[in-house]
Amino acid sequence: MAPIRFPKPLWRRVIVVVVSLLVVGAGWWFLDKLLHACGGLGSGVVTIDLGGECVGVTDGSYVFDPALASVEEKIAAENASVTGSGHTVTVALLNPMTVNDTSPVSIAEVHNQLEGAYTAQHRANTKQPKALGDPYPLIRLVLANEGSHEDQWKPVVHQLEGMVDAEPLVAVTGMGVSVTQTELGAKDLAAHGIPMVGAITTADELSYAAIRGFVRVAPGNREQVQSLLAYLRRRPQLDSAIVVYDSNSDDPASPDLFTRSLRDDLRSGMSGLIKSAPSLSFTGASGQSEASPDLFNNITTNLCAVKPKVVLYAGRALDLLSFLTSLEGRVCPDTPMTVLTANTNLGSLTNNQETLRDKKITVVNAAAADAPGWANGVPGTPAHFPNFRSEFGGLGLDLAHLDDGDVIATHDALFTAVKAIRLASAQGNLPKAADVLGQLLNLNNLNTVPGASGELSFSFRGTRGDDSGNPCGKPIPVLEIPPSGSFPGEAGPPYVTC
Repeated sequence: MAPIRFPKPLWRRVIVVVVSLLVVGAGWWFLDKLLHACGGLGSGVVTIDLGGECVGVTDGSYVFDPALASVEEKIAAENASVTGSGHTVTVALLNPMTVNDTSPVSIAEVHNQLEGAYTAQHRANTKQPKALGDPYPLIRLVLANEGSHEDQWKPVVHQLEGMVDAEPLVAVTGMGVSVTQTELGAKDLAAHGIPMVGAITTADELSYAAIRGFVRVAPGNREQVQSLLAYLRRRPQLDSAIVVYDSNSDDPASPDLFTRSLRDDLRSGMSGLIKSAPSLSFTGASGQSEASPDLFNNITTNLCAVKPKVVLYAGRALDLLSFLTSLEGRVCPDTPMTVLTANTNLGSLTNNQETLRDKKITVVNAAAADAPGWANGVPGTPAHFPNFRSEFGGLGLDLAHLDDGDVIATHDALFTAVKAIRLASAQGNLPKAADVLGQLLNLNNLNTVPGASGELSFSFRGTRGDDSGNPCGKPIPVLEIPPSGSFPGEAGPPYVTC
């Protein structure tokens, strides 16, 4: 007689099913991680959509773009030299590091930003300059790519926040390009007590008053407009103006904070020149609007009809070249056009000076830096620029890249973070992010930052603190292309903040 077989207890069948599901689930999880990993599992970098941009945090071992390989290799080597020392902290550079045709920055600009950050890291780790104070802690630099339009700021910022205890991450620099995503990411970092130093973020909304722990080495748009006003006061013949602005400034879903702030500051600061002239708008290529970017034809036709002495351009560099091309073909070629703008990288225009002169167009830019002029010792050259330039070249980096002011701004942002870090570690212990945050507004008096762009200081300024976090001691060179003055590009002595 066959033995009687009793059915397995229900709980055993449940366990078998659960284990099977866990195995299958783990397999799918691993496959998903494998498919979305960039540079292999554990690289810290993932692609959000298969075949899309790789975003995340790397120590330089993952290369975001072949054009960045050489400088990322240098950063990775510098990191390897300080890792495991026992007195090293981590600082992140948070920026777009992948680009497409509508990105507000080019891959060449990203490369130059990394060179600026690397130079600052290397100088800090080799005890230069002494004005940075105590030679420790040493600096490990990680690169945080939030995507070409900063659309992936959230997972990348959360990744950085998870590094505060284990790495330890004590500061974030860079902070993108003054778009809505920049503000959202900064507020998220602020909620976790992480200090930030912006490099090229100039929108007025990005301030210490609005975002605790946020300072920047670039002057805000309001101060840049003040430098343009100083330029115009010396040229009374430029007595009328009209504003041309990017309509992405008013995108309800994701306004461009840089162009909106610049437009509003130009309209407010130069109301006496604008009078009742209505502003003209275009659709910038870097925005999220579904509208096709304008070709500027209607704008140039209107400008020829109104004939303002000055065009106040509140847009990004990506669209400025198209605008100037349209002006070159305007129907009033004998009417001179002076285009004023701010914080725009105009390096590419230096090769187009003769065309601009022939077409009676002058571009005037309130710039973050003037490396060619400073190399020639123009009045107002920052005291620390020569040493910075010498060490930049000594690292085998191309001095021509300094024409891009982003190099200097990114260098100075990391230097500012390092100065705060070393003030916070005066007792010999490795500081935490909260300790560094507490020193940001103490970077003044004897503790200024020896920046390549100026002797920078930061302090609490006023009961509301609207300007707290903006740099004092920062010259704002106003550059003319083509130049009309005795110096290569600068149009007179620079305006200096504070």
